[in-house]
Amino acid sequence: MIIKEEIALPQANNAARDQGQRPTCIAFALSELNLRFAPQSEVLSPEYVYQGAATLTSNWASGDGVSLGLALQVASFGQPTEQDFPYQATEPSPPVSLPPVGLRLYGRALDLLPHDPDSIADAIRRNLPVGIGMRLTQSFFIPASGVVTFEQLPLSNALHAVAVVGLGRADDGAPYFRIRNSWGDKWGAHGQAWLPEIYIREHVICAFGG
Repeated sequence: MIIKEEIALPQANNAARDQGQRPTCIAFALSELNLRFAPQSEVLSPEYVYQGAATLTSNWASGDGVSLGLALQVASFGQPTEQDFPYQATEPSPPVSLPPVGLRLYGRALDLLPHDPDSIADAIRRNLPVGIGMRLTQSFFIPASGVVTFEQLPLSNALHAVAVVGLGRADDGAPYFRIRNSWGDKWGAHGQAWLPEIYIREHVICAFGG
């Protein structure tokens, strides 16, 4: 299937990022949302958001991940560049230290948004990337030619967050949403894929941005 691209936000042109084996997808998605405030050619630090949210989490343990609410709270104050606060290959050990002061931060207030396809598409048309949290299906793991095939049945306890960075249409006019994942260059088409509108409608459980 060929998707004709209608809108591509600047994030769509960036190299793929890889969260590795850590539960940091929310922090990576938020980093895409704040990217438009960063210096040109820089990427922002998901580690800063993740560790910041971990410090706010009672009884946090390595591998727990962080809640969207606390991650939004941290990211809303901005993030440093990846160079200033690099991503780590392994989880921090509790208690997590507070992030250092004095780092230059880039970002803006972020919050929950309506997660229906029309609202997400409207934000993209206003040049605003949108983070989405969703249930995963088996087809999500292996996009076919850069397109995630819709499946009705989601996997048990498989939740994930990505950033929507573009819009397109199939030959029959069906709308598609371009997403940036955080699973490295080998997933989809260099870390990105097209998600059909019905996947958004049936499997997305929240959206966030600003």
